[in-house]
Amino acid sequence: MKKNLHQLYLTLADYLGPQNWWPADSVTEMLCGMILVQNTNWDSAARSLENLRQVTAFDASVIRRLPSEQLEHLIRPSGFYHAKVKYLKNILTMYQDHFQELSRLQTPALRHELLKIPGIGAETADVLLLYLFDRSAFVADAYARKLFRKLTGQNFTYEQLKLKVELQSDFSPIEAQEFHAFIDEYGKLKDDPLNLAERFRFEL
Repeated sequence: MKKNLHQLYLTLADYLGPQNWWPADSVTEMLCGMILVQNTNWDSAARSLENLRQVTAFDASVIRRLPSEQLEHLIRPSGFYHAKVKYLKNILTMYQDHFQELSRLQTPALRHELLKIPGIGAETADVLLLYLFDRSAFVADAYARKLFRKLTGQNFTYEQLKLKVELQSDFSPIEAQEFHAFIDEYGKLKDDPLNLAERFRFEL
């Protein structure tokens, strides 16, 4: 199984090339993007991010001080703006006030603490583990579940797929970041250009 995952990684890497995710110029922009992309597409999140850039230059303290009504107006393109205002402030507070203490935790305990923060669900917690805390984690998002359903013929919940892949892989944090990016970028392509469903038939 570990060999199959590694071969899948190499196949996607060869086809797509280095991804170097998360697409952001600063930690604050990255964190904002993680919240704004929830329950929407990246284009919508990007419009909200551009609004934030123009007004705040992605200064976390400035964003945290903005009146909720103003912040709602800025992030309206990404939808669910009432809730996302609170979630943005929560994630930025976590980063500014608690990053060092959280960084000292082992990965399972760190994930547990992240999941306590309103606005951070399983997927966002794993994205934070990957890109903010540089931990090796698997993001079993919709693209990943769709791909592995094709490869295995099995349906997985988020947590089932996450645990199965993590238990059977030994990716470094950088490799795990790239694997997540490969899966998402490949999932956006039409059909299955590499015919992965035939080349990688295996069980998890």
